[in-house]
Amino acid sequence: MYKVNISGQHVTVSDDIQAYVEDSIRTLERFSDQITSVNVNFTTEKHDTHKIIAEAQIHIPGNDIVATSSADRHIKHAVDGLLSKLENQMRKHKSKSLDKAHSGNQTLPESPEERALQDEYNELADRGVVG
Repeated sequence: MYKVNISGQHVTVSDDIQAYVEDSIRTLERFSDQITSVNVNFTTEKHDTHKIIAEAQIHIPGNDIVATSSADRHIKHAVDGLLSKLENQMRKHKSKSLDKAHSGNQTLPESPEERALQDEYNELADRGVVG
């Protein structure tokens, strides 16, 4: 299990908001089971105290996912925007990780002749003619 740190600068983070953020962050577990920690910080715009800015960092071994979102007055809207951005980045991270895992030792034949020979070999191997 990972730790979720939630803080606010010039913003009061209620227990209700903390629970909402934690529940929202848990939905990201479907993209990675290697999350080690999550930091979420809420601030206000310098000249516009009604604008809430939500920033998050998700730590995954080998990669940190960072996103920022803002909303007028409603902290939950900022969290929803943040979650959407984090989902997109985590989806990309998962896709890249899967691509790396699947491309490991595979080399594609370069010419049509090599492709035909490889297909023929695979067919013979499937029938058990070649080992």
